[in-house]
Amino acid sequence: MKKKTALLSGLLLAAALAWAGYRVWRAPSIPVPITPEHRARVMSQPVLYAKNYDFDPASAMESRIGPPPPFLLDWLKKNDGRADYRPYTPTAAERKTLAGWLEQLPSGMKNVLRRRLIGIYLVENFLGNGLSNLVLGDGPEEYYAWVVLNTEGFSRTLSGTLTGREASAFMGGGVSVECGGREPAGIFYALTHEITHAYDYVAGITPYVEPEWYELLSGAPPWPEPGWEVWRGYRTPLPEHDFAARKKLGFYGMGGGPKLKTSEAASVYGSLADSPFVSLYGSQNWAEDAAEMMVYAATRRLTGSSCRVKYREPSGRTAFFSPGGEASARAEALYLRLSGE
Repeated sequence: MKKKTALLSGLLLAAALAWAGYRVWRAPSIPVPITPEHRARVMSQPVLYAKNYDFDPASAMESRIGPPPPFLLDWLKKNDGRADYRPYTPTAAERKTLAGWLEQLPSGMKNVLRRRLIGIYLVENFLGNGLSNLVLGDGPEEYYAWVVLNTEGFSRTLSGTLTGREASAFMGGGVSVECGGREPAGIFYALTHEITHAYDYVAGITPYVEPEWYELLSGAPPWPEPGWEVWRGYRTPLPEHDFAARKKLGFYGMGGGPKLKTSEAASVYGSLADSPFVSLYGSQNWAEDAAEMMVYAATRRLTGSSCRVKYREPSGRTAFFSPGGEASARAEALYLRLSGE
């Protein structure tokens, strides 16, 4: 295998494991209750409880950026079967960069995260771009969260990070993402995406981030499912917002690998442009939809423009996808809502 091919395969595998890892279990189409034994095992994990972290809600957000506590790092290693995870202490410049991006988050979002975000932990050799998880406090519905980021994102561009994600949905790749000359490092994507999930966990953008967590906390599956904005259920958009390619979506090798042909790109992105979703990744479920909308809105504010997907039409002509009007409006509305505006 060529070095370049091996590197791409490694990046895609890493991201796949991060996307699939740590989720309690994958719910079938008809909910099956979690057994009491399984629930007890999951809920006994020390990483799920805020009391086990050295966390001061009065501390500056910047001070919470650093290596994970040893017990969390051990948990991450065990879950991934990786002995090479290493805690990472950021340079002053790296810490300043991440803190600056946090400052650009919507004001209402920042106010909640100051009280509820335990830490932003940096890990070398992490499988994937990043991860967020819910942490339980002492009182009912007292929720906290943390975020883990792969330090490799410091050395990759935003275009490169998003190209790896987008190309993984197509057999043979054939698509790429361009974010312009003022783009930040790829870790911007991981931070913004995961910090949105973290906020969703503790304050709620969507009805719930994961059906499995809903069941663990409430004792029963979310059935019948609620709706949210353009979604009839967690993974099912309203009929007028659905499109055929969604049924074939898969990223980072999940579900047996990509099912879309590169020759389908024009049709896929044509459908996406007519949808209320800012990305293919965000069309998977409402939690990813919310996170991707925040990435889109934050990127526009940081760089003055948005990223676009580059692909070839059947004629061979180069074409580009950018989110349509409805998708852009939804992203802007979410940002303003979380700003308290």
